[in-house]
Amino acid sequence: MATSATQCLYETFPFPTPGVDRPLIDVVADEIPLVIEGGPADGWSVLDAGCGTGHTLVGLARAYPRVHFTGLEPSAAARDIARRLARRHGVTNVDIVDGALPDAALDRRFDFIYSYGVIHHLPDPHAGLAWLGEHLADDGLLHLWLYHAIGEAQRMRDRELVRLLGAHEDAPGLDVVRALGLSLSLDAYGMPGAWAGTALDQREQDVFDADAYLNPVVHTLRFADLPRLLDGVTDWIAADRLYGPHGAPYLDLSGTGGLPPHGPELLRPEDLFDDPGLRRRIDALDHLDRLRAVELVQRPTGFRALAGRGAALHRCTRRIAGNLLPGAAPGA
Repeated sequence: MATSATQCLYETFPFPTPGVDRPLIDVVADEIPLVIEGGPADGWSVLDAGCGTGHTLVGLARAYPRVHFTGLEPSAAARDIARRLARRHGVTNVDIVDGALPDAALDRRFDFIYSYGVIHHLPDPHAGLAWLGEHLADDGLLHLWLYHAIGEAQRMRDRELVRLLGAHEDAPGLDVVRALGLSLSLDAYGMPGAWAGTALDQREQDVFDADAYLNPVVHTLRFADLPRLLDGVTDWIAADRLYGPHGAPYLDLSGTGGLPPHGPELLRPEDLFDDPGLRRRIDALDHLDRLRAVELVQRPTGFRALAGRGAALHRCTRRIAGNLLPGAAPGA
């Protein structure tokens, strides 16, 4: 299989951090029970499709020792860091395997697949999602994190300028990014500091800036794109969360609530407006149009969605069950 330009980028800038000594990204393990009731069940098989350096994967595997995790990653540099990270933390319920969507050779299916920040870097996102669907169990769940088209508009313009000014090179480098005065702040994704709870060092800043401005393939999306992209892949789709400079609220389209008291921010579409007439108007919309209104007001840079098959919805929190997009037909 030919090495892609994206893979070459991550050989030089393994994402999200090249430091084996850096803290695990445990926040994802903490958040999963807000999506899946009780978190991944004992005995489940879980795939991280694009695990990078494994800081999220190893954190999840450590939190759920009776679940088996597989990390799929095309970058040899990132795989090496992920394996060393697992050994460093004594985590044995995880395998790191070589492979890239949509061509990886895996002969098994998974109860839960998550892919954060990967699908939008594929030349054909639908092909990547179709591959994930082929490896999803009959009652499996698929969790996605994607760039959002509205909030990422300026970064896409900056990225285009970087590529234009480096057009005569084999690939534009960070020298162009630095000369333009560009630098990605995690505040842009509603994550002050860093997921790991510590500020980025210069090596990590270089990694994040390379990912933000040098990746040769970037698609930005909206919730309305998901029914088309996941057509034939899953039985239903539900909105989960937004990320942006205004924070990272969980979405609650039906008013079901369900988050712990004093926990993460919960956003209902009607909360966007103080005017009673506007609140009535947004309340009359279907879920996809309610999401459109949220997107237009919040201008998120990223978003998360959950999709599934068969009876998988019964494993989800009531908030997720209340966030189904139109046309969803979950199994009984």
